[in-house]
Amino acid sequence: MSARVHALVLLSVAISCIALLLSACRSGPGAAPEPTHEAAPQASSRAASAPPSSTSAAPKAASPEPTPPPTPASSPALGKIYLQQFGDPLPDQDLAFTLRSIAYYFPNPVVVLPVRELPQDAYYPPRSRYRAEKILDKMAGETPADAQVVVALTTVDISTTKGEYEDWGILGLATVSGRECVISRFRAARGAKNAEHTRQRLAKVVVHEIGHTLGLPHCPEYGCLMEDGKGTVLTTDHELDFCPQCRKTVGEKLLPSNGPLPWDPPAHLPMVAVP
Repeated sequence: MSARVHALVLLSVAISCIALLLSACRSGPGAAPEPTHEAAPQASSRAASAPPSSTSAAPKAASPEPTPPPTPASSPALGKIYLQQFGDPLPDQDLAFTLRSIAYYFPNPVVVLPVRELPQDAYYPPRSRYRAEKILDKMAGETPADAQVVVALTTVDISTTKGEYEDWGILGLATVSGRECVISRFRAARGAKNAEHTRQRLAKVVVHEIGHTLGLPHCPEYGCLMEDGKGTVLTTDHELDFCPQCRKTVGEKLLPSNGPLPWDPPAHLPMVAVP
């Protein structure tokens, strides 16, 4: 090779070396080489808003409607107390006082039935009065199904057979079932001091008879409304209220005492004016 050709080869090599050095200087030391493949396209906005994966927490379920507290079992419906007048009606004040006395003691609904004629077959001509058991017979076949008791009230004298006595005058009489009873104002008025005394006696006997329909027997407690009359209306004069034992026996079938008793003080005693 001639010296001229040799010189040209050396020059070419030198130029290549210088080019490589300049390229390295522009990139700087440790520079990453340019990628040799096309970059992946940017994710679209639709992909960015995609639903979370199945590993994400499930949406919280809506809270259920609150369950109302259980309603306590309702008490059995109370039977109605029916008042049935036979013959001439009671004085208005007597009926009103009897109704107030019933309302003081019993929570039952009260129904006053229309006045009826006395059964003709109940009349007893020898003593000019009416047989109580025949009045009850008439009532028993017509007692409403929703009745706790039907109380018959009459102003005439009534009677029944008692032991050796064919016709014994009585204050009142009840059926064996206890759903019907008849009470005479005529007997309640005997020996009474005044009209108020009579109506108090009458109302006490009505309350007494309703007490029997609650299952209360005669009570030995002096002054209890369930005390045995022992064949005389005079017992009612010292009766005031149901005793604690009778109240305990029937529970809520009797209302708690609220205010003065209907007959406190007794009507036949002098009233004291309250200043």
